Amino acid sequence: MKITRACDYTIRALVYMAQHPMGTAFMRSDIAKECNVPDSFLGKILQNLAKSDILVSERGKKGGFRLGKEPNKICMYDVIVAVDGPLNINNCLDEQVDCCYDQSCCAHKMWKDVQADLIEKLKKYSLADISEGCQ
Repeated sequence: MKITRACDYTIRALVYMAQHPMGTAFMRSDIAKECNVPDSFLGKILQNLAKSDILVSERGKKGGFRLGKEPNKICMYDVIVAVDGPLNINNCLDEQVDCCYDQSCCAHKMWKDVQADLIEKLKKYSLADISEGCQ
Protein backbone atom coordinates (compact mmCIF):
# COMPACT_ATOMS: atom_id res chain seq x y z
CA MET A 1 0.00 0.00 0.00
CA LYS A 2 1.21 3.45 -0.86
CA ILE A 3 -0.31 6.78 0.09
CA THR A 4 -1.11 8.75 -3.07
CA ARG A 5 0.34 12.11 -3.95
CA ALA A 6 -3.16 13.58 -3.53
CA CYS A 7 -3.27 12.31 0.04
CA ASP A 8 0.18 13.71 0.77
CA TYR A 9 -0.87 17.11 -0.60
CA THR A 10 -4.08 16.93 1.42
CA ILE A 11 -2.29 16.35 4.70
CA ARG A 12 0.11 19.20 3.97
CA ALA A 13 -2.81 21.55 3.29
CA LEU A 14 -4.79 20.46 6.33
CA VAL A 15 -1.80 20.81 8.64
CA TYR A 16 -1.24 24.33 7.32
CA MET A 17 -4.88 25.18 7.98
CA ALA A 18 -4.84 23.60 11.44
CA GLN A 19 -1.93 25.82 12.47
CA HIS A 20 -4.22 28.86 12.26
CA PRO A 21 -7.15 29.85 14.46
CA MET A 22 -10.33 27.83 13.95
CA GLY A 23 -12.67 29.58 11.52
CA THR A 24 -9.90 31.12 9.41
CA ALA A 25 -10.80 31.04 5.72
CA PHE A 26 -8.11 30.28 3.16
CA MET A 27 -8.03 30.90 -0.56
CA ARG A 28 -7.05 27.87 -2.61
CA SER A 29 -4.19 29.75 -4.27
CA ASP A 30 -2.74 30.74 -0.87
CA ILE A 31 -2.85 27.16 0.40
CA ALA A 32 -1.22 25.95 -2.83
CA LYS A 33 1.58 28.50 -2.54
CA GLU A 34 2.25 27.94 1.18
CA CYS A 35 2.16 24.14 0.90
CA ASN A 36 3.96 23.85 -2.45
CA VAL A 37 1.00 22.04 -4.02
CA PRO A 38 -0.18 22.53 -7.63
CA ASP A 39 -3.16 24.92 -7.49
CA SER A 40 -5.31 23.06 -10.04
CA PHE A 41 -4.75 19.70 -8.32
CA LEU A 42 -5.52 21.24 -4.94
CA GLY A 43 -8.92 22.46 -6.15
CA LYS A 44 -10.17 18.91 -6.68
CA ILE A 45 -8.76 17.78 -3.35
CA LEU A 46 -10.39 20.63 -1.42
CA GLN A 47 -13.76 19.95 -3.04
CA ASN A 48 -13.56 16.27 -1.97
CA LEU A 49 -12.78 17.38 1.58
CA ALA A 50 -15.75 19.76 1.52
CA LYS A 51 -18.05 16.95 0.34
CA SER A 52 -16.83 14.90 3.31
CA ASP A 53 -17.46 17.77 5.77
CA ILE A 54 -13.79 17.96 6.67
CA LEU A 55 -13.74 21.43 5.11
CA VAL A 56 -16.37 24.06 4.51
CA SER A 57 -16.33 25.91 1.21
CA GLU A 58 -17.74 29.43 1.12
CA ARG A 59 -18.13 31.63 -1.92
CA GLY A 60 -17.85 35.38 -1.98
CA LYS A 61 -15.47 38.14 -1.00
CA LYS A 62 -14.81 36.67 2.45
CA GLY A 63 -15.11 33.11 1.24
CA GLY A 64 -12.60 30.35 0.82
CA PHE A 65 -12.01 27.08 2.59
CA ARG A 66 -11.96 26.54 6.32
CA LEU A 67 -11.85 23.51 8.58
CA GLY A 68 -15.31 22.06 9.09
CA LYS A 69 -14.40 20.55 12.45
CA GLU A 70 -11.87 21.14 15.19
CA PRO A 71 -8.51 19.56 14.26
CA ASN A 72 -8.81 17.05 17.11
CA LYS A 73 -12.09 15.79 15.54
CA ILE A 74 -10.54 15.08 12.12
CA CYS A 75 -8.90 11.66 11.99
CA MET A 76 -6.37 10.64 9.38
CA TYR A 77 -8.49 7.67 8.30
CA ASP A 78 -11.35 9.99 7.33
CA VAL A 79 -8.94 12.23 5.42
CA ILE A 80 -7.51 9.32 3.45
CA VAL A 81 -10.95 7.94 2.60
CA ALA A 82 -12.17 11.40 1.53
CA VAL A 83 -9.31 11.74 -0.92
CA ASP A 84 -8.46 8.20 -2.03
CA GLY A 85 -11.64 6.28 -1.31
CA PRO A 86 -11.92 3.12 0.79
CA LEU A 87 -8.68 1.79 2.20
CA ASN A 88 -7.92 -1.73 0.98
CA ILE A 89 -4.44 -3.16 1.31
CA ASN A 90 -5.34 -6.02 -1.03
CA ASN A 91 -7.94 -6.32 -3.81
CA CYS A 92 -9.56 -9.27 -2.04
CA LEU A 93 -10.70 -6.91 0.73
CA ASP A 94 -12.41 -4.47 -1.64
CA GLU A 95 -16.18 -4.86 -1.25
CA GLN A 96 -16.59 -3.86 -4.91
CA VAL A 97 -14.44 -6.78 -6.09
CA ASP A 98 -15.70 -10.34 -6.02
CA CYS A 99 -12.76 -12.42 -4.80
CA CYS A 100 -13.34 -16.08 -5.54
CA TYR A 101 -10.52 -17.08 -3.18
CA ASP A 102 -11.64 -15.35 0.02
CA GLN A 103 -12.79 -18.63 1.58
CA SER A 104 -9.85 -20.74 0.42
CA CYS A 105 -6.99 -18.24 0.50
CA CYS A 106 -4.58 -18.92 3.34
CA ALA A 107 -3.54 -15.25 3.50
CA HIS A 108 -7.03 -13.70 3.50
CA LYS A 109 -7.35 -13.62 7.31
CA MET A 110 -3.91 -12.04 7.62
CA TRP A 111 -4.75 -9.28 5.09
CA LYS A 112 -8.04 -8.63 6.85
CA ASP A 113 -6.34 -8.38 10.27
CA VAL A 114 -3.55 -6.13 8.97
CA GLN A 115 -6.07 -3.84 7.30
CA ALA A 116 -8.19 -3.64 10.46
CA ASP A 117 -5.09 -2.74 12.50
CA LEU A 118 -4.06 -0.06 10.01
CA ILE A 119 -7.54 1.48 9.98
CA GLU A 120 -7.66 1.45 13.78
CA LYS A 121 -4.25 3.17 13.98
CA LEU A 122 -5.20 5.83 11.40
CA LYS A 123 -8.39 6.57 13.33
CA LYS A 124 -6.30 7.27 16.44
CA TYR A 125 -4.28 10.04 14.74
CA SER A 126 -6.07 13.37 14.50
CA LEU A 127 -5.15 16.42 12.48
CA ALA A 128 -4.28 18.06 15.80
CA ASP A 129 -1.79 15.26 16.56
CA ILE A 130 -0.12 15.66 13.18
CA SER A 131 -0.01 19.46 13.18
CA GLU A 132 1.39 19.68 16.74
CA GLY A 133 4.56 17.98 15.54
CA CYS A 134 5.09 20.64 12.83
CA GLN A 135 5.03 23.81 14.89
